Amino acid sequence: MKKYIQKIMRTLMAIRPMAWIVLVCMVAVLSLSVFPVETGCSAIEECLCLVIPSITVIGVIICIKQGNIVKFSMIDGIVFGWYLYSMGRFWFEPIYPAFGFAIRATLMLLIYASLRVLFSSVRIKGDAIVIMLIFFAVIEMSIGYYQLLYDISRHPLYPVTGSFLNPGPYSAYIALGMVLLLSMNKQRIGIMENRVAFLLVLLGMQLVLTMSRAAFLAVGICVLMQYHSRIRGWREWSMLAGIALAAACGLYLLKSGSADGRGIINYIGIRCFTVNLWTGSGIGSFFHRFAEETAWLSRNSHTENLMKVDVIDYAFNDLMRVGVEQGALGLIFATALISVVMVRLWKNCRTLFLGALSLLIFSLFSYPFELLPYQIIAAVMAAFAGTSLSLHYAVNGKHSGFCMALRFVIPMVLIGTLSLCCRAFIKERIDAEKGYGLISGFDDKAFTKDYFALMPYLLDNKRFLFDFAKLLSKQKRYNDSNDMLRNGARISNDPMFLVLQGNNYRDMGAVEEAEKAYLKAWQTMPNRIYPLYRLMMLYHDAGNRSKALKYAKKVVAFKEKIPSPAVRDMKREAQEIIKFGKIRI
Repeated sequence: MKKYIQKIMRTLMAIRPMAWIVLVCMVAVLSLSVFPVETGCSAIEECLCLVIPSITVIGVIICIKQGNIVKFSMIDGIVFGWYLYSMGRFWFEPIYPAFGFAIRATLMLLIYASLRVLFSSVRIKGDAIVIMLIFFAVIEMSIGYYQLLYDISRHPLYPVTGSFLNPGPYSAYIALGMVLLLSMNKQRIGIMENRVAFLLVLLGMQLVLTMSRAAFLAVGICVLMQYHSRIRGWREWSMLAGIALAAACGLYLLKSGSADGRGIINYIGIRCFTVNLWTGSGIGSFFHRFAEETAWLSRNSHTENLMKVDVIDYAFNDLMRVGVEQGALGLIFATALISVVMVRLWKNCRTLFLGALSLLIFSLFSYPFELLPYQIIAAVMAAFAGTSLSLHYAVNGKHSGFCMALRFVIPMVLIGTLSLCCRAFIKERIDAEKGYGLISGFDDKAFTKDYFALMPYLLDNKRFLFDFAKLLSKQKRYNDSNDMLRNGARISNDPMFLVLQGNNYRDMGAVEEAEKAYLKAWQTMPNRIYPLYRLMMLYHDAGNRSKALKYAKKVVAFKEKIPSPAVRDMKREAQEIIKFGKIRI
């Protein structure tokens, strides 16, 4: 142990002072990936807006001091091209509220640009990034064990979630740590050391607790890529294939409902992609497009498969969401960026390549790149790959110092200005979310002005829009309420937005409009009985016995996923309508 510590100390002492500065900046960036993840804007994003210009200034100073420049690379072109394309769609097609996307995309561009400057100032090896990622994966693992020990998980249904809100994205960080640790150990030592094996066991136990099939698959594929040379002959390959097939069947049977649900989500997502093949449906359109396509399938008698569809907050396939919202053009940018980055990582750091591969595999079944921690990690990997493509060199000459300063001053000012603008908006958004938290759940009309004041900042917050709509509906401002509900339906596939619209139309006396809203709510989510119940009651209250009887039969015949007292009461009322023609009081 003493020799091992001495070896570490000698390695640390050999690092140049400039490299130390770069490493400290890297730690500052990656440390933000293990802070608690929130659903809306968070203080971490506000902090990132301060870290970005600081890193840029440090990188520029070192570049000028050492006479280095940042040479434009292919990855830079793809990143900036994709940003301009997506932001152009956001600004010129403002159909769907997507301010959160615009701010996050700008932040990722800025962090990429600042890291490109930093990595160009002092070249660091990919192993340094690998070690940092392993370190933060161990921190995530420690958070998980702490949650398990004290029963303080961030989700009431799961024992461990790490800094995330559920175990799914948490498992991706654990899988990343395992893949990096295995690969680095194999590359440097070749044999399994006791301390490495112990750490892998601890990480593996956390991975098992998450029960994430996507993480298991990601780790399995990456391990196979590392050790495939040790598998010799068709018999060993056949045995491995049999084990993999048995494991896949076991994992499917363990959570078959979830797997079937993901399957139908991907099926609907692919159909959404084909609607606007080249340009997509627009930034922020995924959930609305998903609901519309589900309703179309329901109208055309595909309800059997759609019984597993539920309200979703994420696409569960990052590339699919890009395709639906940005079309084939957006996918071209995404796949081009992934391809070039992965090729450069393969050539410069195989371990980092495998870590990136594990996240990419995971992203095909989940949503890691919709979350800030993995966006930060992706930006770091892309910046490292982009820097390895470009050759920075010293500039000689009488006016080299002035030219260097001129070269860097414009990008530095742009990055700093955009970072501070983003911070101002994020701060306003955080304050708005805090304000909403104070009045959420209260339906007193005295809060109406507060809701209107918060609305410009929370147009992409579906819970805010729903609560505001309910408040307006209670005041009999049905048209205003329906406006809020239409905005909510643009960013969510929750059928309750349509049900509440139906209630408003019913109270306005517009029975046909109410029927359309209720019917679409049921078509959007055929596994919900409540829209059918509302249709039944609509015509029961209107005295239309034939239609009330029609929907009463549908309510009675409905096969619910989970029996509940509310469902039993609805079916009892439907049976009374069928038997007596009305509900007995």
